[in-house]
Amino acid sequence: MIIASTRGGYYGADTPMAALEHQESHLRSFLGFLGITQLEIVRAEGVKVSDEARAQALSAAFEQIGALQAA
Repeated sequence: MIIASTRGGYYGADTPMAALEHQESHLRSFLGFLGITQLEIVRAEGVKVSDEARAQALSAAFEQIGALQAA
């Protein structure tokens, strides 16, 4: 399963806000309960920080999508 997600801020494991990340962890838990354990998450993070951050996040997400299509 591929999940496309956006976040207004930065909630990755290496950020100060990591403890407040509930979107991805909840989806992994719920989908795992249903038996779906092979997940790819395409994430655009920091889209509300600035226009530049949004552009970079979307560009990185599109690159990740391209890599998934090539695989």
